[in-house]
Amino acid sequence: MTDKKLLVLGAGGLLGQELFDKDYLPQWTIEGHFGRQQETNANLNNYEQAMSYLDDINPDAIINLVALTDVDYCEKHPDDSYTINVKVVENIVSWIKNQEKKVQLVHISSDQVYDGEGLHQVENVTLKNYYAFSKYAGELAASCIDSAILRTNFFGKSNAPKRSSFTDWLYHSLKNQREIQVFDDVFFSPLSMSCLCEMIALVITKDVTGIYNLGSRSGLSKADFAYKFASALQLNTSSMTRAKIADVDIVKTYRPRNMRLDVSKFEKTLGVTLPCLNQEIIKVTKEYI
Repeated sequence: MTDKKLLVLGAGGLLGQELFDKDYLPQWTIEGHFGRQQETNANLNNYEQAMSYLDDINPDAIINLVALTDVDYCEKHPDDSYTINVKVVENIVSWIKNQEKKVQLVHISSDQVYDGEGLHQVENVTLKNYYAFSKYAGELAASCIDSAILRTNFFGKSNAPKRSSFTDWLYHSLKNQREIQVFDDVFFSPLSMSCLCEMIALVITKDVTGIYNLGSRSGLSKADFAYKFASALQLNTSSMTRAKIADVDIVKTYRPRNMRLDVSKFEKTLGVTLPCLNQEIIKVTKEYI
């Protein structure tokens, strides 16, 4: 056991619970900030509380998973979006700057900073809603120090209490034959949560800095993803239909249509070959059997 300490901020979320619960970094002592789930945790968007909390933990590395991800809410409440997606990052960076020792920062961003024809390289940022704007502003804050910024998307079975993932929604909707629509004009290239956590652990281990796309090597439309997921689990798809996102009334805020990622920079820097999305779907279906 090493005396190096890793702090996971947002440990109660989908990805945070996966990263915190499982042994991805056995050589590190891991602490978690669970937000509202623990009264003893600091309010990280409050400067004084954040400084005091980070002083007490005194981590050698920080993974920031704190985010307000409700796109419609962010659009209606830009101040709240800034507070969570930007101010928290500014406070983390401010604390790190004041340390005499080196502190690693891995900041998790979003594939929603892209739109238009993919595969997107890191230079091709296109911001189409306030959620994307706030996540990009958070990246700018993280870039004030030598940090690793990972633009990503993920899926898999949730281990977080009261939190459901995209595949949880698909699985339970199809099992219960609830009528749902899946978009054939929205494209993405997510990773399974387990693979994403392995890659985050590798970034920590190799102390990599810079901005990277981190996703599967080939993307799919969300509709094709849903049908492949259902087929692998032999689920009845009669209650699921394809739709265009522009034709669905419940989607109030513009969402990017194409978020597929060019992951070659990450692969070259880390010396890995990321999996294809079809491989990741098959792997995740085993979590539901």
